[in-house]
Amino acid sequence: MKIKEKQLSTNNFLLPILFIVYAIILEMVNFLYLGFHDASGNLMVLPSYFLFDFAIILMLAGLIYVVHNKIAMQILFYLLLLIQVGLNVVNVTMYNIFGDILSIDLFKLGAEATSALTADLIDWGGTFLHIGVFAIMVIVTCLIMKYNKKTVTIKNFSMPVIVLAFFILFQSAGFGLYGLQEYSLADATAEESEIESSDKYLWDNFQFKLEAYKKFGSYGFYTKSVLNLIFRKGTTEEEYESYVDYIDSGYHAEDPTAPLYGDNLIVILCESTDWFAIDPFNTPTLYSLATGNNSIAFTQFYARNRTNNSEGIVLNGSMPKDIALSDAFYNGYTFDYALPKVFKATSDEETVATYFHQNTRTYYGRDITHIDGLGFDNMFMLEDYTGDQVRGAWGEWITDYDFTVNLMDKIIPENERFFSFIATMATHGPYTYDNPYYEEYYQTYLDNFDEYSAWLSENTPFIIPEDETDYNYFYHYKSSAIDLDRTVANLIDELEKRGRSEDTSIVLFADHNTYYYDLSLKVKGIDKQDFQDTFAYNIPFIIYSPKLTGGQGEVNSTFCNTYDILPTICDLYGLPYNTNLLLGYSVFSDEIKDSLFVSHLNGMFTNDIYSLNITDVYTMDESVTEEEIERFQKNATKFYEKWEILEILYENGINGSIDLSAEYV
Repeated sequence: MKIKEKQLSTNNFLLPILFIVYAIILEMVNFLYLGFHDASGNLMVLPSYFLFDFAIILMLAGLIYVVHNKIAMQILFYLLLLIQVGLNVVNVTMYNIFGDILSIDLFKLGAEATSALTADLIDWGGTFLHIGVFAIMVIVTCLIMKYNKKTVTIKNFSMPVIVLAFFILFQSAGFGLYGLQEYSLADATAEESEIESSDKYLWDNFQFKLEAYKKFGSYGFYTKSVLNLIFRKGTTEEEYESYVDYIDSGYHAEDPTAPLYGDNLIVILCESTDWFAIDPFNTPTLYSLATGNNSIAFTQFYARNRTNNSEGIVLNGSMPKDIALSDAFYNGYTFDYALPKVFKATSDEETVATYFHQNTRTYYGRDITHIDGLGFDNMFMLEDYTGDQVRGAWGEWITDYDFTVNLMDKIIPENERFFSFIATMATHGPYTYDNPYYEEYYQTYLDNFDEYSAWLSENTPFIIPEDETDYNYFYHYKSSAIDLDRTVANLIDELEKRGRSEDTSIVLFADHNTYYYDLSLKVKGIDKQDFQDTFAYNIPFIIYSPKLTGGQGEVNSTFCNTYDILPTICDLYGLPYNTNLLLGYSVFSDEIKDSLFVSHLNGMFTNDIYSLNITDVYTMDESVTEEEIERFQKNATKFYEKWEILEILYENGINGSIDLSAEYV
């Protein structure tokens, strides 16, 4: 009987093996370039739980082999490596800008997540390094495929059987290692906090995103992210009812005795605004408010988030960690205690809530979330602007002044109680070119430069950059801040002209610092590596309210952050609120001492304590006591416990049963 034989090129086996080797090398290059260190301070070459990486790489290698067609195998081989290189390039760039890495929630933002990225911000060193390593891999692979002529002889087995056998082998090994690594994850002891100390908890929740990336690696991190997205945390009927009870138990009714009860409110999100944007020469209105003129200026306000996170936190009191607001809305979450809704629930007078932003209606999905979800009655966006200015490409903004003047009758309605939320753009950046609409502002800055620079050096810790490129960024940024000042001044004037100044207050807050080109760090004299220096995240928060201040004002040094703004507004306006849905405290309450900021980007902090993972803390000076550190850690744990519950509510569309107002439900 004749034995069946088949000659098979060893290249069919080499491609999966090369993929395994190359994928590990790319992971090592990525970790070394990012400069990750473990808890002991040692430089990390690979993730702590490397088997997650290795297991998934094995399974992908099996996919390459099972294709078996020579051309198709090579296409899949290079495609998978290119995806890894692309993710690495994005992550080194994001880490350079934000100290953050790409996550699934940013994938969902799509164009919004990349539109603010310019060539100046790309980490070209990391980009060329990864592309160079990939190019070497391509050359080596091509040479091997060309000159390797070795074959193996296969007897008595059909090719489909052999291919299937090897595929099953790769997948079995991968799944086995994956399960083994999952089983070996460190858990918290009875004396330890699960959130703080358990790697099992970190694996399931990714509460410390960068820590998860460092411990589980690129393949482990993104695979688990997708699995968490697919297999959402469901609830039983009993659990569902318990969550409804949880929501209802946090309800607090409106308070008609509150100092601003029934009044109007304007909230201004001041894009990328640092304290150094404000001075008495270029921005006199903002400077007047920052020094307590008919206002309360909170000098110890801190934040570090993208704009959509900051906006969501102020409007809703919290922000999902792993899903977008639009996803929560689609899941059935109704945002009953969102600011527009509770504001409209506190007066028999007809009340209108309106959102304004000189960006497009669909940006960050606001067209989905803000009216049907958060409860705004109207939105006026770039599409609704009818002035003479024309917005060009990204960064070529029209002025906030002209945008608000064009829509002033909507911002300050004549015969209605109103809540208007304005998100500005002028100070956003990039700060690389002359905007023709800012020419007057550039001249103002130049005319004031001598007096301003002398004042800055004598009265502030800020530094005007000496480097020509950095100074150019600073010059454009400071000039754009004049537009913000002019906008605020005009709003105050219009309130007086329209007779609404006594019953209207303005809350101004910055969403984050001036992160473009690390301008904030350079002006504040902070090294890029000193991420734990909380001064980097100290930005403006001001309440302008002649009625509240009685014509006086104050400068308040209480630590507070973005999470505290909605509770503060609810306190001042006597709005109904829900303590179980809020992650902050009113700045006028005793509980404000427990406030801390947790960033969607990375890290948690107060004004004098910073941590990446609750356990390891950095202190700003030696005066911080052990008792204060313990309180910080306790409050951080409490924050994450509540955040996990809120995530379940968002994912499963769980709402309370209390009908705050039939008018808006």
